[in-house]
Amino acid sequence: MVSHNKIKSAISWSVVEAISSIGLSLISIVFLARVLLPEDYGLVATAQFISGSLQLVLSFGLIEAVIQKKDLNNEYIASALFGSLILAGVGGIIAIGISYGFYLYNPSSDIAIIMLFEAISTVLMLAAVVPSALLMRNMEMKAFTKRTLISRVFFFVVAIPLAYTGYGVWSIVFANLVQISIATFLIFWGARPLMSRRFYFDFSQFIELGKFGFYVMFENLLWNVMSRVFGVLIALFHGTSAVGLYNMATKITDAILNILNTIVTRSALPIFSLVQSDHSKLFHAFQKATFLFNLISMPMFFMLAMTCPTWVPIVLGDNWSPVVPIIQIIAVMYGIMYSRMFVGVAIKAVGRSKDYLIVAFIAALITLAASFATIDQTLIITLFALAIPRILITIPLGVYLMKKILGFDLTHQFLPLKFPIITSVLVLTVSFIAKILTEIYTDSSIVILSTQLFGAGLVFLLMCFILAKKGKFSSSWI
Repeated sequence: MVSHNKIKSAISWSVVEAISSIGLSLISIVFLARVLLPEDYGLVATAQFISGSLQLVLSFGLIEAVIQKKDLNNEYIASALFGSLILAGVGGIIAIGISYGFYLYNPSSDIAIIMLFEAISTVLMLAAVVPSALLMRNMEMKAFTKRTLISRVFFFVVAIPLAYTGYGVWSIVFANLVQISIATFLIFWGARPLMSRRFYFDFSQFIELGKFGFYVMFENLLWNVMSRVFGVLIALFHGTSAVGLYNMATKITDAILNILNTIVTRSALPIFSLVQSDHSKLFHAFQKATFLFNLISMPMFFMLAMTCPTWVPIVLGDNWSPVVPIIQIIAVMYGIMYSRMFVGVAIKAVGRSKDYLIVAFIAALITLAASFATIDQTLIITLFALAIPRILITIPLGVYLMKKILGFDLTHQFLPLKFPIITSVLVLTVSFIAKILTEIYTDSSIVILSTQLFGAGLVFLLMCFILAKKGKFSSSWI
């Protein structure tokens, strides 16, 4: 059993990682926007979409399986590690084959060589699956903080000199490989005390983990249709410039999501799994996680949508102005959809990953339908066709599954969203008023944006103070 002190320490380290990560992410986004054109960015994005999908399939859900398993011992750990290394080799071979296919299709394109670099990244990422799972299971988040900080610093150390000496897109390709290599080494180094010291492989144990992990993998693969495969479809139907815009928009919105994941959701499955046999404690953990996540996520996503017409020209440059409506659609969709972030986590924690497949399956169908139904339309129409059905269909389905599997009724599922919604409304209202009043005296985008953020920040801090007085932050997760 993980102690409350260890949970607090894990969350504290996650906060440190998140705060540092947001600065590095913003620098990275600005750097990429200045170095790459949308067309170049589209090439890198396409290769990463493919390698990411390979990693998703061949990871076989082992992270969640290792975290969720009650009686995990050294034999299971060794079997999982050896199996994951085999899958890493398979992933590298497949990625090389895809690279060769790109070369045959278009020998003059750089994407074939970029895909070779992604083949190496695929092997490294898959090799680190089990060590990452062990660190998460044991709430050793300090290792992830070190990995993030050190590997991203190396990214800039490599990328900046290459970019300023004329390497263009290759500065990013080389830097990505260095970053992933350093990150993989640090994960293995941090997980040393948790890993088995001897070679062992039991195929039946690997299959046992795989039975749970397969459904998680299949679910993640279906969700992946909405991001990675959706990106590939955008490239096919709308061109590399469109996929470059889409990928930049998702990189910005996902930067916020990844920060929140770092602080809250990375700890959620280990904590939920600890109390999987006690539904009252699981319910409390679900409500606590939902409240904390959405208190931050809702205002951030909605403010991102409101303010992006002002900050995009400042931060990314005028070349990226077409990305504004794309960011707005995705940010609003995220603000609504991710209010249900922990539905799937709670269902997986009790070993019912198979039951949650229906949500991912329907969401994938919506994504494919939206992509093919809007081939002749603009990217913005395609995104609307994706967002609206997802909200109207998958959220009610998640409510039903939580009621059926865990007995959590509708009212109590949505009760933790009360104060996050109130906070979001107040933040947006004050930000809008601040914008209107500031525009009377100046047309400086920097001054207008600063005033909006200052007003929104004050309101958010005031709400947090009020909620703290009400004791909303005092209870533990379990």
